[in-house]
Amino acid sequence: MNKNSLLVIIAAAGIGERFGKHLPKQYEKINGNTIIEMAVKPFIDSVYVTKIIIAIADNDDHIKDQNFYNLEKIEYVIGGSTRQESISNALDAASDQYEFVITHDAARPNIDEDIIFKLYEDIIKSQSSCSYLYTPVYESIRGIDEQDKTLDKNKFYLVQTPQISNFNDLKKSIKKCIDEDIESPDESSAIEYSNLKLSKVKGTRSNIKVTEKEDVKILNKFLTRSGTGFDLHKYESGNGIVLGGCKIECNYKIIAHSDGDVLLHSIADSILGAAGIGDIGMFFSDKDNANKGLDSSLIIECCLDELKKLNLEIYNIDTTIICENPKINPFRDQILKKMSLLLQVPTSRIGLKATTSEKLGIIGNNQAIAVQSLVNLKDKV
Repeated sequence: MNKNSLLVIIAAAGIGERFGKHLPKQYEKINGNTIIEMAVKPFIDSVYVTKIIIAIADNDDHIKDQNFYNLEKIEYVIGGSTRQESISNALDAASDQYEFVITHDAARPNIDEDIIFKLYEDIIKSQSSCSYLYTPVYESIRGIDEQDKTLDKNKFYLVQTPQISNFNDLKKSIKKCIDEDIESPDESSAIEYSNLKLSKVKGTRSNIKVTEKEDVKILNKFLTRSGTGFDLHKYESGNGIVLGGCKIECNYKIIAHSDGDVLLHSIADSILGAAGIGDIGMFFSDKDNANKGLDSSLIIECCLDELKKLNLEIYNIDTTIICENPKINPFRDQILKKMSLLLQVPTSRIGLKATTSEKLGIIGNNQAIAVQSLVNLKDKV
C-alpha cells in the first residue's frame, strides 16, 4: 500500500436514540477521550490515509470540542437523515483521485491500523468492489418472522465497519440506492444491491459498536492494560516482616537488599509491566548500596510517578500472598488501608487474598514467602 493513498469517511451524523442520552453517543467519554476521538485516531495516525471526511449533523455543537477538530487532515460535511445519505454527501465532497475509500462508524472506537492494512490487502487480492469485516454469531438466535423458532447460527454472521470500497463503485452504488429508495444499512449492502463483487475479512468481537449505555461498560473492560508480578523472599529468624507497608509481628524476618516488602515488590512489578516500562530492577538495582534497606513505599511512589508521565492510573489490583506463617487474615484490614493510601486506590478496588502451599517446598517449610499480583491500568481521566 502506498503512503497517503486512502480516503476515510466517518459517519457521525446520527443522534443515537437508543443510547438514551441527550448527548449523541459518539461524544460520550471513555477514559478521558470521546468515542469519536478514539474512532478517528487510528486513521489520523495511519501513514496510508491522506484525508478524513467526517459527516456530522447540521446542528452539531460538539464537534468543535474534539481534540482532532483543527487537524489539516480532516474535513467536515453535513450528513443526511440516513447513513447512506451522509456517506453520499461525503463522497460528493471528496476528490475523485482516490481509488479506494474506507468507511467507518463514529461509534466504533476499538480498532487499530492493522485492520486498515488487512482490508486493503483483501480488496486488492480479491479484486472485489468492497471488502468488509465480519464476525461469526456465537449466541443462539431466533427468527421474529419464523414463529419464534431457533435458527441455525452457522448460517449467519455479523457485519462490522470499517469497510473498504472502490471509490467509484461505492459512489454509483449509493446513488442507485438513494434514487431507487432502497435503504442500505452499510456500504457492503449498497455494493451488493448493484450486483458487484464482495469479499470479507474476519474481524474481532472487541470491535464493538456503541449503541446502548451497557456498551460503554463493556468497552471500559477492553481498554485496561494488565500486568502481572511475582516476588519471593527467603525467611530467617527475626521479630517481624513488612507487608504492604505494615509491620507484621512474627518469628521471622525477610532476607532482602531492601526492606523486603514482598507484597509491594510484586505490585510494583505488575504496575511497571502493565505500563510496558520494565521491572523493579531497572529502577532500583539490588547491586546499588543506595538501595540497602530501602523503604518499599518509595518504590511505589516511583511507579506512580512513571504512570503520571504516561497519563495512566491504577484501575484495580488483585494480589495473593502465599505463606504458611504468619497468618495474614488478622492483619488484612490494616494492610488494605495502608495499600490504599500508598497506591491511591480505594480499598474496594484492591483484592487481597492469602493462601498456603500446603506445606510443600520452600514456602511450605516456612523458609520463604511469595506474592502473585495482577494490576489493571487505564488512561487517566
